[in-house]
Amino acid sequence: MRVERERLDRTINPRTVAVVGDAKIRNYRWLKSMETFQGPVYSVQVDPNEIPNIEEMGIPNYSSLLEIPDEIDFVLVAVPRNVAPFILRHCVEKDVAGAAFFTSGFSETDTEDGRELQATLTDLARDSGLALIGPNCMGLYNPGVGVRFGPNQPSGFEGRISFAAQSGAHTGDLIEAAYDAGVLLGKAVSFGNGIVLENADYLEYFAGDPKTDILAMYVEGLQDGPRFFRTLRETTRHKPVVLWKGGRTEDGGRATRSHTASLAGSTEVWDAACRQAGALQARNLTELVDILKALTLIPPFTGDGVGIAGGSGGQSVAMADAFSTAGLRVPTLTDESYAQLEEWFSLVGASFRNPIDMGSNRTELEQIFGILDRDEHIDAIVMQIRPRPQDDPDRELLEELVEALVRSKERSAKPHIALLHSPKPLAHAEAIREISGMLAEQGIASFESYDRGARALAAARNWYASRANGG
Repeated sequence: MRVERERLDRTINPRTVAVVGDAKIRNYRWLKSMETFQGPVYSVQVDPNEIPNIEEMGIPNYSSLLEIPDEIDFVLVAVPRNVAPFILRHCVEKDVAGAAFFTSGFSETDTEDGRELQATLTDLARDSGLALIGPNCMGLYNPGVGVRFGPNQPSGFEGRISFAAQSGAHTGDLIEAAYDAGVLLGKAVSFGNGIVLENADYLEYFAGDPKTDILAMYVEGLQDGPRFFRTLRETTRHKPVVLWKGGRTEDGGRATRSHTASLAGSTEVWDAACRQAGALQARNLTELVDILKALTLIPPFTGDGVGIAGGSGGQSVAMADAFSTAGLRVPTLTDESYAQLEEWFSLVGASFRNPIDMGSNRTELEQIFGILDRDEHIDAIVMQIRPRPQDDPDRELLEELVEALVRSKERSAKPHIALLHSPKPLAHAEAIREISGMLAEQGIASFESYDRGARALAAARNWYASRANGG
C-alpha cells in the first residue's frame, strides 16, 4: 500500500473533519452531510458572501486549513480544479491524515491540462504519504461516526459490510438500496480516478479491517492487475468479496475512460481471474444488494439441492428453471418423503414432485416444511409468498404462511429463503416491504423475483462451498 495503514485508518474513521470550498450553489451539501458527524467539523471558505451562511449553521469557518487550531483527520475538498494543488499543499503542511477531492476535471477529461493537474496532485500526495481519495469522487461514508456525502444518507449504526467504488453515483445508490433492503453498510469509499489509492489498496485495507466481514467493490479498471488479484486470492480465504465490474462491453469500456480514465480490460480474462481468485460477481446494483443480503442472512451450507414450495403449476416450472439456471438443482425427493406425502396430500390442482404445488394443502404447511427439512436430497428450502396488503381478504392466510416458514427455519439447520412474487409489484410495494422486513427480522432473506432469489442463493452457496473445499 502506498499510504501507511494508520493514515488511511484515521481517514476512514475520522475524529475531526474539515470541509473546504462548500457553497450555496450546492446548498452546502458537504457541511449539511456532516451534521451527523460525532466530532468537530470545520469549514474553510474565503468568499465573504458564503461565510455568514456557514456560521449561521453553527460551523466555525477559517480562511485556511492552516488556521484551524485542531488536528484534522479528514478533509473534503470541493474547489475548482486549478485551486486543488494549493489546497493539497495545505493538507500536507497541516499533516492531515487524508483528503477526498470532489473536484473533477483531471485525466478523465482526456485533455493535456487535466493530465498535468492530475500529475501534480499525484506527485504532491505520494511524496507526502497523505491518503488522497480521488479526485473526481464523492469521498467517504461511515455511518458509525456520522460521516456522509449526502445529507439524506442514513447514519447512526454500524454495519459489517464495506464497499469501495470508482463511481460516486453507484456508491450513493448502494448506500440507499442496501439500507432499504435491511443490509447495513459499515463503510463506503468513492475514489473516482484513484491516483494514489486505487482498487488494490482498498481491497487490502478492508481485508485487514476487523470490522469488515464482507467486502464489495465496483471496479472499472485496474492500475495493477497482478497485485489486485493476488490480494483478492488472499482476501477470499477468510472474507467473501463481491465484485461488480463496469465496462464489460465495448461501449461500456469506452464510457469508463471518460468517467474515471480507466481501461476496462478483457471481460473474458476478468471473469476467469475472478473465478480463480474465489470472488463472487454481481451484474448490477440490484444483484449486488441481493448477494450481500444472502451472505448476511443465509447460514452456511454447501449442498446444491433446493426444495421449492408455494407456486402453481406454471410458477413451479419457472422457479425450477430459475434455480437450475443459477447452478442449483431441484431434485426429486426421497421415496420416504413421497410415501409420507401420499398419505394425506390432496392432488386436486396440486403436485408434490418438487417444486411442490400446494394447491389446497396450505393448512399442512408444518408437515410440508418438516418433510423438506428431513429429506436428504434437499439442502435449502425455498417458499413462494404472494404479498398481500393489510386489507386483502387472504391476508390472514399469508401471515400463517410466514409464521410457518419462520417456525420451520427455527427448527432447521437448512437455509430458508422466500420469493415475494407479485404480478403487480408496484401496487404491492408497501406489502412487499412490510413482509420483507418481517422475514429479515427472523433471519430469512427474501427476494422479489425467482431469478433474483436463485442467483443470490447460488452465490451464497458457492461461497460457503468454496470455503469448505479450502478454495
